[in-house]
Amino acid sequence: MLPILLIALVGVVELTNLFNHYISVVNAGRDGARIGSKGSATDDEIRSLVENDLDRLPNGIDPDADVSIDRTPVPGDRAILVEACYDHTTLIQIPLILDDTFRVCSSTTMRMLDQPTPTPPEE
Repeated sequence: MLPILLIALVGVVELTNLFNHYISVVNAGRDGARIGSKGSATDDEIRSLVENDLDRLPNGIDPDADVSIDRTPVPGDRAILVEACYDHTTLIQIPLILDDTFRVCSSTTMRMLDQPTPTPPEE
């Protein structure tokens, strides 16, 4: 009975860890899309923000390979799409049963916010 309980416990810990990393990737992609939708951030600034959000993860990310930005994802509409990915390494590697790494990705699309037109000062 003990081996079955240990396998179940390791499975729960592994899935919890994977889900935690997935939530981090979702939040980082959303933050990147949010700052990009304001229209003032460059692609490098968005990549830097996503990288900073994912710094707490053990493997880190390569911003050039793991963060993609598309400023025309919706034809005829001003929008931005930010996709963030992370290579999650399993806590316990079991050859032929469980992969060593899982690619966790999330993409977020947001409409570009209209910039308010400045009103002339009243005299």
